[in-house]
Amino acid sequence: MTRKKKIIGISISLVILLFAVLNFKTSRSSDDMSVTTTDIKKSNISSNIYVKGELKSKVNSEISSDLTYIVDNIFVKEGDKVKRGDKLATFDMKQLNQDIESAKLEFEIQEAQYKEKNSEEQILSLQKDIENQTMDFEIAQNKYESSKSLYELGSISKDELDSDYNTYKKSQNNLDKIKADLNKAIREKNNDSDAKSLELKKLNLEQKIDDLSKSTLKSPIDGTVTAVNAKIGSIPKGAGGIFVIEDLNNLKATFDINEFDISKLYKGQEINLTTESLSDATFKGKITNIYPTAKIKEGSASGKQIIIPVEIDLTGNIQGLRPGLVIESKIETEKQKDALVLPYEAIYEKPDKTNCIFVVKDEMLKEIPVKLGIQSDLVVQVISKDIKPGDKVALNPNETFIDGMKVSTMK
Repeated sequence: MTRKKKIIGISISLVILLFAVLNFKTSRSSDDMSVTTTDIKKSNISSNIYVKGELKSKVNSEISSDLTYIVDNIFVKEGDKVKRGDKLATFDMKQLNQDIESAKLEFEIQEAQYKEKNSEEQILSLQKDIENQTMDFEIAQNKYESSKSLYELGSISKDELDSDYNTYKKSQNNLDKIKADLNKAIREKNNDSDAKSLELKKLNLEQKIDDLSKSTLKSPIDGTVTAVNAKIGSIPKGAGGIFVIEDLNNLKATFDINEFDISKLYKGQEINLTTESLSDATFKGKITNIYPTAKIKEGSASGKQIIIPVEIDLTGNIQGLRPGLVIESKIETEKQKDALVLPYEAIYEKPDKTNCIFVVKDEMLKEIPVKLGIQSDLVVQVISKDIKPGDKVALNPNETFIDGMKVSTMK
């Protein structure tokens, strides 16, 4: 065989060998599962609660009135600043003054009648009249009895007998009437209804006089007038306040916290707050109250939800904020420096509710149990002595992943 033929033969053999190697690798790769991997990273991580609430004034007052009289003057408008004791409005008291005089007269009449009915002098006088009338009755009765005897003997006429009888009956009737008057006076003296009626008249008069002191509405606090629900010449109506006064320098927000997150919060915890109306500003706040009882909140995505209200006082600069604005907060509940983290897609929850990851080394899966630590929006802290930064971990593991399985990888 010539040298040229030898070279050609060797070349053909090499091509066949290369083809066989490539074909073997291709066949082997097609049998292995292909997985996408990510690296375990060391990073600072924090867990947050996202909440939304409404700004309110810490100090506010609704000024209302139960008077049913016309408003004759209003001294403030919405936006005015007032001090405690400043006049807000007055009522027209002409009708009230007339009502007071009428109530006073009714009380005086009732009082006079009560005193008359309950006077000891009246009872003593009636008792004296009974004594006198009893004497007159006995005299008339004796005379009539004597006249009957004389008439039977023929000593007096029938007209004289009838006259003595009429005198006797009249005296008896007078005595019966005085006794009835005495019994009535005694009964009325011990009658509770008269006393109660007099007390009602007195209370009515006192109420009218008290209403007079309410004829001028005044601010009970320092603050800003945020609502005026009255008009001159009209009688205020409705259950709401005629005026609303709020201290706009002291604001608070109330957030509804899920029952599973409430244990992560504490009184005095400082938080940051934002609002869409001031998108570039961040405000400071502090948790001042965690309600002692839970509530059921309707209408959430999952139906009923158990929540605990939490109050936050705003501290520091609150320029631009006002009651009624929607306020939001990302409350940091946990944080850890230099934690080992992975995306959630790398975690596999097993049927027994334990968690694991699949580290890929030398194109082979290695199952490693892990505990989950702090959970942020995109990544979660993984805890295990068998992992380190830079380890490659398979994403989207499932029940087909087996410890020791051969895989091909894609970054």
